[in-house]
Amino acid sequence: MMIFLYLLILFPIFLKKYLDYQDSQRNTMHHPPLESDYSPEYSNHDRNLYYDQKSQDYFDRVIRCLIFCTYDDKKFNTVADCLSLTDIGDDLRIFSSNEEIETLFRNKFINESLRLKISDFKNVTDEVSEEEWVFELLNLKHDERWKKINIAAEDLLTEMNIKERDFDFALYIPR
Repeated sequence: MMIFLYLLILFPIFLKKYLDYQDSQRNTMHHPPLESDYSPEYSNHDRNLYYDQKSQDYFDRVIRCLIFCTYDDKKFNTVADCLSLTDIGDDLRIFSSNEEIETLFRNKFINESLRLKISDFKNVTDEVSEEEWVFELLNLKHDERWKKINIAAEDLLTEMNIKERDFDFALYIPR
């Protein structure tokens, strides 16, 4: 009986420790080293290696984002329960990250000849403010900027030989 009492007392303590540990693991975010973290022995090669290890993830995000940007208002409405303009705006940030895009060129995920088109796509999407993405103020049916984004995304996907333009939303995890 005494053992049962001890187990009853210790169980909540161990459960709390376990849950705290799980919470701390979930909140752990890995960030690339900052410029200020560089020491003479920390080379540019190490920084590139960090991004190169994630290049497949970056490529998947670029393709997913480009596919979403090809959707017109009708197709977007069919997936609106899984996807929002906020998600697309978040994904578009990859085009502003030099390291993430550069690793795609360096590792031949994207052909170097598409560098200008990637830059043009970024410029077209930059016409839409962050607030418009966050608050979903873009009218996909009538907004000329969205039409330019559609055309630029279609062009990039075609140049990259991406034939499949549908997306399996069972695999989609918003960032």
